[in-house]
Amino acid sequence: MKKRHVAVVALLIGIGAALGTFAVTRTSELGVSSRATSKKAVDATVTVQAHRLDALETSLRKALAQKPPALPRVPKLHPAPQPTTRVVYSAAPAPTTRVVVRAAAPRTAAPTVSRAAQHHESDDSSSGGDHGD
Repeated sequence: MKKRHVAVVALLIGIGAALGTFAVTRTSELGVSSRATSKKAVDATVTVQAHRLDALETSLRKALAQKPPALPRVPKLHPAPQPTTRVVYSAAPAPTTRVVVRAAAPRTAAPTVSRAAQHHESDDSSSGGDHGD
């Protein structure tokens, strides 16, 4: 490799290292400042949620202290009339033997290809890759 090429590669590596160092420095500064900001935001959100939960708890305690309303009266139901028909059970009839005969499916004819189509296919395969475009 020529000395000129070595110098250019070294210069590019140096520029890359400098830009990388700059990027890392900026990222770490942003991380520190965002942590402080996000901690304040999280604390504010937690405080708001705690106040909402306290209000909900207070309303639940008030509702629990109140006497619930009286239940409605249960209506009197008349008993269902007994069926007057008489059910008689008898023995089941003896099972019968069934013979199942399976018939073979009808055979279908094989698809036929005309001689002209066979000749056309053989011409396409021997044309050396021409796809008829």
